Amino acid sequence: MRYIQSVCVFLLVFAALRACAQAPGSPAPWGIAAQGKWGTIWTSTPLVKIMRDTPVPKRTAKAVRVYAARNEYEAFQIVLTPKKRLGNVKILPHPLSGPKKMTIPAWNISVKNVEYVNCTQPTSKDVKPGLYPDPLPDHTPFAAPAGLNSPVWVTVHVSPKTPAGEYKGSVDVTADGMGKVSVPVSLRVWDFTLPSVSRLRTAYGNGMGGPFAYQGAAKIEQQRKLVELYNLDFFKHRVSPYYPYFASNPTVGEQNGTVKIDFTDFDLAIQKFFPYVNSFLLPRFGMGDDVGFGKGPDADRMKIDYMRQVAEHLTEKGVLSKGYDYITDEPQPDAYDGIVEAAKDVRMADGRIKILLTKKVEDKLIGSVDIWVPIGPDYDEQRCKDRQAKGEEVWWYHCCGPQHPYPNYFIDYPATDLRMFHWITWRYGLNGILYWDTLYWQDNPWQIPMSQPPGHVGYWGNGDGHLLYPATRTPSKQFVAKGPVDSIRWETIRDGIEDWDCFRILADRIAAAGAAKKAKPAYAAAQDALKMVNDCAKSRTDFCTDPARIESTRVKVAQAIEGMK
Repeated sequence: MRYIQSVCVFLLVFAALRACAQAPGSPAPWGIAAQGKWGTIWTSTPLVKIMRDTPVPKRTAKAVRVYAARNEYEAFQIVLTPKKRLGNVKILPHPLSGPKKMTIPAWNISVKNVEYVNCTQPTSKDVKPGLYPDPLPDHTPFAAPAGLNSPVWVTVHVSPKTPAGEYKGSVDVTADGMGKVSVPVSLRVWDFTLPSVSRLRTAYGNGMGGPFAYQGAAKIEQQRKLVELYNLDFFKHRVSPYYPYFASNPTVGEQNGTVKIDFTDFDLAIQKFFPYVNSFLLPRFGMGDDVGFGKGPDADRMKIDYMRQVAEHLTEKGVLSKGYDYITDEPQPDAYDGIVEAAKDVRMADGRIKILLTKKVEDKLIGSVDIWVPIGPDYDEQRCKDRQAKGEEVWWYHCCGPQHPYPNYFIDYPATDLRMFHWITWRYGLNGILYWDTLYWQDNPWQIPMSQPPGHVGYWGNGDGHLLYPATRTPSKQFVAKGPVDSIRWETIRDGIEDWDCFRILADRIAAAGAAKKAKPAYAAAQDALKMVNDCAKSRTDFCTDPARIESTRVKVAQAIEGMK
């Protein structure tokens, strides 16, 4: 997928929208936790990317204050800005103690170092080149240079059975020449639980060629181990990969003109991974894949039989409804006839198979598509609502674009862009989000954030196609059995998906409310909370960028959910 769009004409408009979206007088949601001759320790919301030279806030915030539902991940940042170089910086979280002697154990609190990548070519003209925070490797002791910010990323996971209430604890920061500073942490656990598998459908590319090459996975057993580790990371971030079964495809053969399929390895992947996804790409269903049968009428018959057998098998396993036939990608009008014919073969194979197409709603394709996936600027609200009313789904996607004033997943775009994209998805009532690849490591992503295919003219954008980093800094000849290194963008996408699920829970409780509840103040508060969400996401290009407003709206939604028991 490649989408190229010039945005120069939008830049002045975008700047104005950004300014209007700020809530005047909103307090900064962070502050100074400790100061000394050695420098300053301060805290920040994850909605702010801490640049090396981001000014230390003037306000004081002695304790970190965070909010989370059960089964939610919630992050904050601790930033060390020393006056002199400090070596051996270590971060140690302690358990959080709550009601009835319950605790959130320290092993539910992860710490990641924040690293920077050098974006020498800005994604768009409204952002500057320079070092941007993005990779989040596991915490190891590090040196904090004088006069520069050194943030760490702390994430609390609230398990599904955690009682609601207030939990308190601390995170220790130690360094040579500084001693120990304890940063108090206060967590409010809301009295509701997020689903482990999001109700927002996702389909994010997970081409494993890069991980196999970087982590020395030459043998099939090693490759399957990496797939398991990478899948686990996807599941923790509530994202469904295209291929949760990567390296375990069905084995397809032919005997006397009859299709023979061995599902042995595929079934193991179904059993292991499919309970944790809400979508997956049906293996080798696309119109460009002949499954090895070649061309011609007999080959077409065998392709239909292959799709029929796979659909029947997945129905027996109870997972066909999660699958989609990504029939082709971003077709031009001259390809529409071919799509219509290919769709007829799919319908002939099994009418329950859902056909996905990355394209806006086109009259000629109606009847041949079940899941429409336009890119953001091509989204036509009325036409898409009409298709949804007919029982079809509408998702949308990012790929190389759009650039500002639209939000996107680029490294040098604000974190609020990524978070608000999911609020905008809610605002328009879309069913899902597709993203072309999370592991496109054409170049070393640790060193080159704007990866391009050979011979490509122009620029896609920093971080486009890679939301994760290799576990090794350079390709390894030895097998490295580790999952990927997360990014700030990957963490923020999870936050946005969790927000969407909160909105869904609240909307469901409003819809289920009887007359007695509708007469109570909690009902009006719930409606007001969802209105606040839509006010933060007015359109695809007019959205909130003030972290304090985003956080306060999120709290209002959670309070409203509790009020609608």
